[in-house]
Amino acid sequence: MKFHRLSEAQFHEMHEEFSVFLASNSIDKKKWERIKSEVPEKVTFLLDKFSDLVWEKILNQCNYLEFSTPSQLFLFHTKKNSVDVLVVKSLDIVQDLSTPIGFQWMLKNISSDYISLFNASKIYTPNRTDFIYSYLKKGAVLSDGQYFKHLKSYFPNSIK
Repeated sequence: MKFHRLSEAQFHEMHEEFSVFLASNSIDKKKWERIKSEVPEKVTFLLDKFSDLVWEKILNQCNYLEFSTPSQLFLFHTKKNSVDVLVVKSLDIVQDLSTPIGFQWMLKNISSDYISLFNASKIYTPNRTDFIYSYLKKGAVLSDGQYFKHLKSYFPNSIK
């Protein structure tokens, strides 16, 4: 197994997709019930295989990630061969950058001594899916990239 197994709640949420997966492996409801009662190691194999397929799809479709703490934002644009990263650090302990209000405050105070901005680009090591998965495991979340796109315009070498 390359990634981790989906939770029971996630399997319940994806029961239709899992049924299609089983059907694509020539397993109907009757056969699935038999496998569950007679071949538990095959159940484990199929659950793991389905989980990996779901994770691969999620990771391949990911374009933006966000990781935030009250005083820092890490915004990622995950491209094919490299990732662009924008980092915002705040010295103001009252404002929470992980909230929309904190983000708006940061934009209003972006030129102040309270805010530091950094950007970088990096080639994936070892590969794109492992990079994204590792950040999701650390607590990053998938994003629509709105914060990244908005903040990218503050850097002189960005395309507006």
